[in-house]
Amino acid sequence: MAKKVRTKSLFPSTPKEHIRQLVEWMSQGVYEKEQIIAVALLCAVAGENMFLLGPPGTAKSMLASRLKMVFKDGKSFDYLMSRFSTPDEIFGPISISRLKNDDRYERLTAGYLPEADVVFLDEIWKAGPSIQNTLLTVINEHIFHNGGQIMHTPMKVLIAASNELPAKDEGLEALWDRFLVRMVSNCIESDASFFKMIKGAGVDMAELSESLYITDELYSGWQNGAKTVGIQDSVVNAIKHIRKSFAALEKEDGNQLRYYISDRRWRKAYRLMQTSAFLNGRMEINLSDYLLLIHSFWNDVECIPNVLNAFTSSISDTVLKGLAKIDKSIRQLMTPQQQTAQQSTPSRLNTDGNDFAEYDYFYYLVENYPAGDTYFSKWDYAALSNQTRDGVRYYDSKRKKIIIHTLVPGRPFDAKSQNASNLTKVKIQRCQNGAIIDGTPYAFRRKAAQSATSSESLQTLPVYQRVYLIQDLFRTCVEEWEKSVSSNWTDCDNIFLSPNDLALINKMLKDVSEQIKTIEVKLNNVVMLIK
Repeated sequence: MAKKVRTKSLFPSTPKEHIRQLVEWMSQGVYEKEQIIAVALLCAVAGENMFLLGPPGTAKSMLASRLKMVFKDGKSFDYLMSRFSTPDEIFGPISISRLKNDDRYERLTAGYLPEADVVFLDEIWKAGPSIQNTLLTVINEHIFHNGGQIMHTPMKVLIAASNELPAKDEGLEALWDRFLVRMVSNCIESDASFFKMIKGAGVDMAELSESLYITDELYSGWQNGAKTVGIQDSVVNAIKHIRKSFAALEKEDGNQLRYYISDRRWRKAYRLMQTSAFLNGRMEINLSDYLLLIHSFWNDVECIPNVLNAFTSSISDTVLKGLAKIDKSIRQLMTPQQQTAQQSTPSRLNTDGNDFAEYDYFYYLVENYPAGDTYFSKWDYAALSNQTRDGVRYYDSKRKKIIIHTLVPGRPFDAKSQNASNLTKVKIQRCQNGAIIDGTPYAFRRKAAQSATSSESLQTLPVYQRVYLIQDLFRTCVEEWEKSVSSNWTDCDNIFLSPNDLALINKMLKDVSEQIKTIEVKLNNVVMLIK
């Protein structure tokens, strides 16, 4: 007699701990299927459906039968499809007495799919058109038309299985699209797990602890809680990138729809990510939830490598683009022709101020001014030359800013209309990238960093200033990336990800780290050269 495995009796303190304990209970005597079990639970809570691709004898039907057990008073229905399956076998037989006595065409649905919480359909693609069409209505609307009445089905998840994908041009595309999650269920790979399986005498499943059942009240609470989950900007950026990637792949593939993701699937995918985040104890979707979509967005086995690459690229896209721009700036800096051009025009002035950031529409910010944040009139700057002029510095009580204006000869400065106090006369003169105030040159703050990194902007600066800018951009790029890695992947404990999923991320992180080191070496060499 195999040793009986007992479940914990204490009520789990969080949804995450609850799911952990359920996965542990459902995995008794089953090897290398923990992720499939966990994701099946996720699908059930999110109200989405799951397709398992794999040969017979890989615990697919066992998964569905155990999943039913975790729901309080849950009902299940499972069936092996064939070309000869009839709707009566799936949705229930026709009630002869009602047809005869009441002239009503109704099915007896007790014990069949319309009244089940968890449904498992094996070899689903062998189902005939009449079964497929009824399934679509049940999946889409969770209703079943039983004669003249409409039944609201309690189905939480439909798990389908097959050892093949749906055949093309046979009208199965609509049904295939309804399975948001698609996973491969293979035979046991590890030798250690394999010999444990064949030597084992089976597991005498312990009854699930009362505290671990998913009640209707708990199920509703989890679903409502998931709807309040937001989304991180990093995930928004990744989604933008991967949509473009899929569009490009689809175009390269000749528009065969192998990389096509409908708006409906995206909406369902967002709901799945929300549920993952909530069950993991977070109120924002992060990149670990987004990574789960690698099990959703493939339509053909041959496409899987490209889909995986698209996902990892979408996560690292921002940092790699930033590093590429920095690398280009370094190469431009070291190009002799550009250095010569730079040296030939050392006194070039910023003639229009287009590179400067604007504040309150009328001012530029004087950087590192001793009096604190000080603002220079952009209109005054446009008229300024390299000849010294009189100006005035004052505190504007209305704008709550220190401001510098030039003085117009013959026109007194009206302190009252300018809400000015603490007036001080200054000498002003135009200089490269800013102004000379009382004999000291000050730069004006520039626009966003990406503008400063353009070739035209950088070429107007001396070499040492260009290097400092590139160093700042590199630091910012690396800091933002490290922050993203820390919040999403350091000690990642998403209960629905497998070691294989995380291996994809670890490889990507390693590749980015090597790229950062390469850029850092190049930048350090440049710094050494200009010293």
